[in-house]
Amino acid sequence: MAAKRSLDKSYVVRNIRQKQRFKYKLILEGIAVGSIVGLVIALFRIMIVKADQARHMAVHLVKVRPIYAFVVLMTLILIAWILDKLLSYEPDISGSGIPQIEGELKGLEDQNWCKVLAAKFAGCVLAIGGGLALGREGPSIQLGGMVGKGFARRKNALLTEERLLMSCGAGAGLAAAFGAPLAGVLFALEELHKNFSAEVLVSTMAASAVADYIAVNIIGLKPVFDFDVEHRIPLRLYWAVILLGVILGILGVIYNKMLDKMQDFFDRFDSKFFSIGIMFIISFLMMFIYPIVLGSGNELVEIISSGKFALGALFILFIAKLCFSTGSFGTGTPGGIFLPLLVIGAIMGGLYSTFLSEVFGVEEYYIKGFVIIAMAGFFSAIVRAPITGVILITEMTGNFMTLLSLVATSLVAYVVADLLGGEPVYDQLMHRRQRKKAESGNSVPDHEYLKDVYNKVDKKYVKKRISIRERKVVIDSSVHFGSQMDGHKVMELGLPEGSLIVSVMRDGKEIIPHGATILNGGDDLEILCRLKDIAATEAVLDEKCKAISVE
Repeated sequence: MAAKRSLDKSYVVRNIRQKQRFKYKLILEGIAVGSIVGLVIALFRIMIVKADQARHMAVHLVKVRPIYAFVVLMTLILIAWILDKLLSYEPDISGSGIPQIEGELKGLEDQNWCKVLAAKFAGCVLAIGGGLALGREGPSIQLGGMVGKGFARRKNALLTEERLLMSCGAGAGLAAAFGAPLAGVLFALEELHKNFSAEVLVSTMAASAVADYIAVNIIGLKPVFDFDVEHRIPLRLYWAVILLGVILGILGVIYNKMLDKMQDFFDRFDSKFFSIGIMFIISFLMMFIYPIVLGSGNELVEIISSGKFALGALFILFIAKLCFSTGSFGTGTPGGIFLPLLVIGAIMGGLYSTFLSEVFGVEEYYIKGFVIIAMAGFFSAIVRAPITGVILITEMTGNFMTLLSLVATSLVAYVVADLLGGEPVYDQLMHRRQRKKAESGNSVPDHEYLKDVYNKVDKKYVKKRISIRERKVVIDSSVHFGSQMDGHKVMELGLPEGSLIVSVMRDGKEIIPHGATILNGGDDLEILCRLKDIAATEAVLDEKCKAISVE
């Protein structure tokens, strides 16, 4: 009996049992998380629209009655001060929030879900309302992830379940932010996990569908980019489609480097208030000089696609939006880059199409098609998630006529950016964040986690403290055909000490492995490890199980 009690308390047994049970309640929990996320993000979007309207009123006011310019300036400085206080209150709300979610899934972060929810919501509304060129999608993903984490913590879930619920919430956040449920699912698979997992797929699909349903019932069914493409780009112009992909691949690498340099520049200042204040003063000046660059800019996409801008005007707009958006993000203010980078891609598509029209005589009515494919290509080059980009733009525009050219441009942009050695933007941001935390000595705290545990001896629940970093998790991976471990023994994998392959699924059958078990391409692995070993374990899996061996 004592042995049985010891076995019941084992983290290994509890994780495996929980994971087996979880697949049956996965959809219900995904629906629950998605419902909450849908409500939160719908309110978030409404507040951002209200903030945008307030900014437009301020721009109009200072133009009609310049005497109010001082009041507007003081309001922007007050917003900068509030944002500085919010960042001091909860530093994890800085930037888009996607690197924080990725870091947490790798065991490198431990965010306070309650504080992040409140501070991120308020900070993004203020920053975007103040005119900074930031997006709502990254914050929506972080807000959704924190809803999933809070849901898991409130029900005392094991870490394996907590990570899955965070993925559910993050995917649901993207779905509700853009009305793109499929993109939410793919983002969780392609960007967050970088691995196909049935558990992630079904739970995130349920959460994303429900979140989108709730959001559209509150906000409406109108697509984010509401314009029709009447003319499909013909095959005779696919040389231009391929060339656009090359250009976007190069620009994507430049964008990521500019983002890094802008962060370096603003990091020189000791005061966040000063850094944010600089961009708000620029925002104030732009109200008089060039108000079209303020805010996320999603309304620009429809204007550009109508062909109302001349070639020179598009070039100036491209440079201004590129500099202003990277500068806005570089301050560390809460806000994303998803939507601003899509808008910059749209400007590039309009610029490219107008150039083709004026120089090569290409018909002007193809501009809408080039605007759409440029958004997907630029996203693919920067984020390095081409499938998500194609599905996201298709869902956001409600258009399938450009699907083939979308795929072609995204693929070429992805390959060019990869060949140039550019790092995917969210990996770049996560690595930068971890470097800064390591330099400041502010790495993941090894504090204790209070959990209700059933004591079978005393027949009651008691509070037990366990180290956050010692919590156990089951992670999924696969052995790719042609990888280093394809045809090699388990003992040759070299996982970190304490990490253990507990199951190998092959052709629908489960194998309990030992050191001499031969792994084959197509095998699905379940690995039990500690929270603090997730990053190291995944690094080994990426190198030996997912990368194609050239030997």
